[in-house]
Amino acid sequence: MNAKERRAPWRTWLLGWFGMLALALLNGAFRAVVTQPLLGETTARALATVILLAALTGYVWWLHRRRPIPTERQAWATGLAWLAMTLTFEFGWGGLVEGLPWATMLADYDVTAGRIWVLVPIWIVLVPVIVRRTQTAVHLTDVG
Repeated sequence: MNAKERRAPWRTWLLGWFGMLALALLNGAFRAVVTQPLLGETTARALATVILLAALTGYVWWLHRRRPIPTERQAWATGLAWLAMTLTFEFGWGGLVEGLPWATMLADYDVTAGRIWVLVPIWIVLVPVIVRRTQTAVHLTDVG
């Protein structure tokens, strides 16, 4: 594989982060408008986390079918790049745009308070690798 072929998926995968951002924003709006008034904040946030994890998995599955990541190393690099972009956006927006204090922004990561949001950044790193491995295994099974 030449250098151009190795670089080709990067554009798709880095731009793909914006699709993940759109899913997260829609999910947050759904939580705020629909589930939080019905279930309360803690339960609604937990449900929103589970919904987002499922939506991200489906989205990455679709994206990988469209433009597969060539190597596992690139899948790890994609996940780490997405993590950096996500945390930069989350804390940059919260701190610089909304003016939220660190304690407020970090509250979603407090599992002792029933918050499971920390699963999202963990999954963002892992999902490209897991989807790549799974689709590669399925493809090899289909071929054989």
